[in-house]
Amino acid sequence: MPPAAGVLVYGPEFFANTALPTALDMVQRLPGFTLDVGNGDARGIAGNTGNVLIDGKPPASKTDGLGEILRRISAGSVARIELIRGGAPGIDMQGRAVIANVVLKRTASTEKLINFQSYIYRDGYVGPDLTLQYARRDGDRRDEVSLEVLSDRTNYTNHGIRTREDAAGNLLQRHRLDQWDRDRTATLRASLQRAVGGGLLTVNARADYFDYPTSLTVTLLEGRGSSGQAIDITHQWKGELGANWTKSLGEKSEVELIALQRLGHTGYDSTTNAGGFVSTFGQQSRNGESVFRPILRYKPSKALSLEGGGEIAYNFLDNRTAYAEQGVPVALPDEKVFVSEVRGELFGLARWQPSSRVTLEAGMRTEVSRIASDGDTDRARSFFYPKPRLQLTLRPNARDQVRLRAEQSVSQLDFNNFVAATEINLGTVRAGNGDLVPEQTLTLEAVYEHRFWGKGALELSAKHEATRHVIDYIPLEGGYDAIGNIGNGTRDTVGSTLTLPFDKLGIKNARLRGSASVVRSHVTDPLTGERRRYTNEQPFTCSGSFSQDLFGGRFTYGVYASCGQPDTRLYRIAEFRTTQVEPALEVYTIWKPSKRLAIRVDAGNLLNAARTYDRNLYTGERNVAPLLYRERATQRRGQYLYVQFRRTL
Repeated sequence: MPPAAGVLVYGPEFFANTALPTALDMVQRLPGFTLDVGNGDARGIAGNTGNVLIDGKPPASKTDGLGEILRRISAGSVARIELIRGGAPGIDMQGRAVIANVVLKRTASTEKLINFQSYIYRDGYVGPDLTLQYARRDGDRRDEVSLEVLSDRTNYTNHGIRTREDAAGNLLQRHRLDQWDRDRTATLRASLQRAVGGGLLTVNARADYFDYPTSLTVTLLEGRGSSGQAIDITHQWKGELGANWTKSLGEKSEVELIALQRLGHTGYDSTTNAGGFVSTFGQQSRNGESVFRPILRYKPSKALSLEGGGEIAYNFLDNRTAYAEQGVPVALPDEKVFVSEVRGELFGLARWQPSSRVTLEAGMRTEVSRIASDGDTDRARSFFYPKPRLQLTLRPNARDQVRLRAEQSVSQLDFNNFVAATEINLGTVRAGNGDLVPEQTLTLEAVYEHRFWGKGALELSAKHEATRHVIDYIPLEGGYDAIGNIGNGTRDTVGSTLTLPFDKLGIKNARLRGSASVVRSHVTDPLTGERRRYTNEQPFTCSGSFSQDLFGGRFTYGVYASCGQPDTRLYRIAEFRTTQVEPALEVYTIWKPSKRLAIRVDAGNLLNAARTYDRNLYTGERNVAPLLYRERATQRRGQYLYVQFRRTL
């Protein structure tokens, strides 16, 4: 059967001359496609599972990230990958314009896999990561189990210099910063798929334990003041059980049921000693999520498909915090909070394709939720939001596609913003705020896509977002600030992506991938009343990579570079921050000496890119209070090697 209009099929021949070992590598090779792993921390399922499907369905797990799932699927298990642009009959697009569908082979096979990978840092530290995996696939019957253990560190381990100056530019202090962390994790995953009740049932389970100690040592080099140290540790466990059941109701209909249960606990303790002044912060929290999502799909004709369903979810966060200075407890707003949410959603979607050149998709989601917060004061609020969506896809010819989208969306409130929090490395404390309301955004987007030279793709996009109730920092009584709503704002984004194959330029099996975007946003500052950009907005981003496959697919090499991060800004009530990151460069190679063994080596952060933080701290609200001092901290992580051995037994 020929693929539907707007569907590009990449079969074994497309990947035949590559050394790519996993489905993740294959997806990242698709021309004109950018992987989005979704947001596993967001509540609910709709729109949070990323832009890749497995056999036409999203993963039945949220904690198990999409990138992790794809990394565990060997390239030899993939029959083909379908790139669906603008929608296709029977495919849940998850509210996205472009989806990649990884179709697995149905032939009987058993795979036993050992994956060992490690980061090797310039100071000699080695961070090992070992995964043992078993998978058995036979048509619709599948069993998978894996165990992963690691002990590594993050880019929080680094060294740098911090200076503080007064308003006149006179040096107050110069410190050396030595930051250290360890990430120790154990993860057990299991999945099975069976024919049950005339349909297909997939069940996923996952359990994680996470241990994360960190420290920051500040050594005075010049000026008046003192040295100090901050130490903290996080212990976390979480578990998830998810199920997905689909059944055909004749030739034209299908029902899908999704259920999910997650539970977790986090303990966090920190101690800061600044010249003998000791402050402590402790936090204990429990969280959980229960979700049920039924979907009914009906295809009355080749040109028309309908989809409807709903989702009901219950989420909670039970949080306790304690803050003390010199052993004396200091009260914080909402330091003990129980937050819960009951949310329901109904949705309907119609996809009409009157010809191979036109697809029209119209949908409506209605969300009803009730968020209750039991803290310093009991609060309970109910919300109702309609969320219409309209997308028109035009295909004037086989190589070009135009997508136009208008959509009303609503953000999710982060329960962590309801409770107090601290930044151990900066010595700041943020209060909780139970009066938050979600952001509401109207999005207008236009995308032009052009395919060329068989493996080439160019995409140009423009997007306008108008947002009500922008979330940012607001002042509270007592000199604290918290996350709150500051009014209306707009954001405009212009972007482009390019996949340029070099075959026609005389370099076989080579390609250049690049992307760039320019963002301009505007919102009114709650203190100054002036227009400014959104907090942490990156006004310009760009990246590029070059790779080539050699020796009949046994060897691949590549180079990746990014432009860095220019001047992102954060506006707190008594503080203004900017962050800059220098451009980065890394190279990698993949070698497959046999079909069962793949070896990858990456040399990362070759330029030893600096991350620079600037802070202006004031004695009170930054629009009226005098400057206390200016601070600049420059940190470097150092170069590292990444080595991976992937062996199929």
